[in-house]
Parts: sequence; structure tokens; C-alpha cells
Amino acid sequence: MGKRSGLGVVDCTILEALDSLGARPGRRFRRSARVLAVVEDRIRLAPGYAYEVLVDLVRPWTMPLLLVDGQGNFGGRGNDPAANYRYTDSRLSPAGQVALAAERGDLAPVPVGLINGNVYREGTRPPFRPRAVIEALRRVIRRSRVTSKDLIDIVGPPEFGNGCTVTGDFAALAAGCPAVLRLQARVTVSDDHGSVRIENFPPNANPDETASSIAGRAAMRDWAPRHPGLHRSARLPLRDIRDLSSQARGTDLLVCVPEPGTTAEQLRDQLLDVYGVYTTVPVALPRPLATMIRSWARAHGTEDLLASLAALENAIRVQSARG
Repeated sequence: MGKRSGLGVVDCTILEALDSLGARPGRRFRRSARVLAVVEDRIRLAPGYAYEVLVDLVRPWTMPLLLVDGQGNFGGRGNDPAANYRYTDSRLSPAGQVALAAERGDLAPVPVGLINGNVYREGTRPPFRPRAVIEALRRVIRRSRVTSKDLIDIVGPPEFGNGCTVTGDFAALAAGCPAVLRLQARVTVSDDHGSVRIENFPPNANPDETASSIAGRAAMRDWAPRHPGLHRSARLPLRDIRDLSSQARGTDLLVCVPEPGTTAEQLRDQLLDVYGVYTTVPVALPRPLATMIRSWARAHGTEDLLASLAALENAIRVQSARG
């Protein structure tokens, strides 16, 4: 499995297991332990290993197209691990159901793997905006002479779906060359200018560890009296840091209050250089982006790709409406 959706063997087997248990969109969840038992029976993968993949398919910060809906504690982005699979429930998401239908041949192929990439599992293929990839494929299907530049412009830069800012050499990436992306949290001064808010953390950042790093950078060092100039330049002028994250709402938020004599704007500028507030990720595509788009459409050209793209787009719309 996987050739018609771009998903891995374990991903596809998890979707098959959910479907076999009747855990479909709008229907009841099934205990994750039952799902993993089916996976083990089919591909002999121990539940502990398969659960890591299942958790990825549930967590909203891992990939743009979530393939599984979860119920229970699937962990947070900080130091909050997922509960054991005996205590969580799962079912197919609308996008997961479409991907599975494509794998079974009930629909033409869908570009789920192209959209989601694999950097969430330390691969090098970044994710892209789902509707942009769908539109680029439609353009190729309807007008085969569309230029590579037009396709690259339609797809746009990688997008990680959680609101973090992405910068880097997008031209090199689109050309199929290795690149390094900088992912940066949203760092803003509060309306009353009394504090700095850090939210929309990069998906490969740990907000709990970032908070500890920021607090550590604000502490007085033993060597400060001997090197006062260096200490002033390295130390963050921070009076207080508050973690206002909410697992219930799925939000991560740090509020940093500058010490007297420092403006919130000055503190914001220094926080932008703290690793965790920003991260980097090496990326590369196996071929130039426009070539990948064309090749995907060409490989499945005899099937009704427009219908499957419409089905995937509708699934995205349904999931977006759910919030």
C-alpha cells in the first residue's frame, strides 16, 4: 500500500485497522489498543512502535492533513507525553477516509504524502499548503503546458499549519536542492506594551524546554562580576515568565515581562534569538517541485483525478469547519 496516497505502510495499515473496526468519521471511536492489535496481526509491528505513528496521525501540529481523529490525552508539545494506548481512542478523519478510499481503488489517487511530507518524523520533505497543492495539480491536469514557475508560485513555500513563520531559500528547495528552513514562533508585544507573547511555536520546538531556556538566560551567572560586559550582552532582561498554555484548547503561550528599564520591544528583539523560539530544519525534495507535481499527475493520468482532488478538498473543508 501507499502508491496511491504516498503514505507509509504503517500509516496505511492503521487506516485499514480503523476502518475494519467501524471507526469512521461521525461514528464511534475505538480504543487505540484494539486498533494496534489489528495492526500487529496484519504486519507484526508491536503496539508500542505502531502507537508512535498513530499519535503522529492525530496531533494537529505534526502535519497539515490529519488522517486520524483522537479522543483522550495524545500529549502536548511540551513535556506532556501521550497516555498509554489503553486509555486513548481513535477513528478515521475525513481526510483519512479519502486516503484509504484512494488506496483501495475506490477513488483515484490523492496527494496526501506530497502535502504532508515527512519532516515530522525527521525526514527531509517539508509539508505544503493542502489547497495549494490541489490547485497546482488541477492546473497541470487541465492545462499541461502550465509553466514550472506558475506551479511553484501556486504551491508557495512550505507551510507547517500552526502559524509559525517559515523563511529560507525557497528557490533552492523548489529546484530540488537541499536547503535549511528557519521556523519562528509568533513573538508580539502585548496591546498595553507591558509584556511579550510567544505563541505558534515551531512544530519541532518544545515550549516547556524553551521556557526553561529563557528563564536560564535571565538568571545571574557566577561569572557575571568578572565579566560584566559579557553578562549584560548575553543575559535576557526578563523580570518574569508565565506559561499560559492550555492543553484543553490546544494552545501554547508564554508571556514574558521585561525588567524595569527595558521596553517590551527590546525584550522581543532579544527573544527572537533564543533557540526554541526559532528552530531550523534541513529540507530537500527528491526532485524539483514542479517536476514532482507533473510526475504525480502523469503517473495517474488515466484515472479521474479531478474527482479525487475534489473529495480531498471537501474532507479538508469538513475538518476545518470542526475547528
